[in-house]
Amino acid sequence: MQPGAGELIELGGPHRPEILVHGGEVGGALGAFVFHHDVIVENPPHAHHDFMKIAYVLEGRYDFRVGDAEFSGGPGTIVVVPRGSYHTFVTPTGGRLLFVSAPAGNEQLFEELGSLGPNPTQEALAEVDKRFGTTRLPGDEGGPWRQLRDGGQ
Repeated sequence: MQPGAGELIELGGPHRPEILVHGGEVGGALGAFVFHHDVIVENPPHAHHDFMKIAYVLEGRYDFRVGDAEFSGGPGTIVVVPRGSYHTFVTPTGGRLLFVSAPAGNEQLFEELGSLGPNPTQEALAEVDKRFGTTRLPGDEGGPWRQLRDGGQ
């Protein structure tokens, strides 16, 4: 696949996934997409219980949290998110991340979210989360994990 030739999904926010490999094309073994990002200052933590994923920073600087681990990285940084681990990230610069999920599922989740349109109901979002084994931290724990201040300092 040539750069920019994937299926770009508009979600109406700072996350724009470009699907590169659909699970159905590879027997459900994995899915792959590039996340194109604007600056992200808040991103509530969540967990996927049906797949694990690997993120590879292509461009920009990102601050990650996986479980209790917190770290930052730029191009070339690899992040492994085990199945069922709460995780999130923010970026003071915007950028691009390559995500690979195994088995497939993360790319399908974003396809479904994109099909809901720019203003989905909370009920519709909850149904997609349920179908794809995704949970969000409840209550105050589910608030944004980190807010970037002072230009990411």
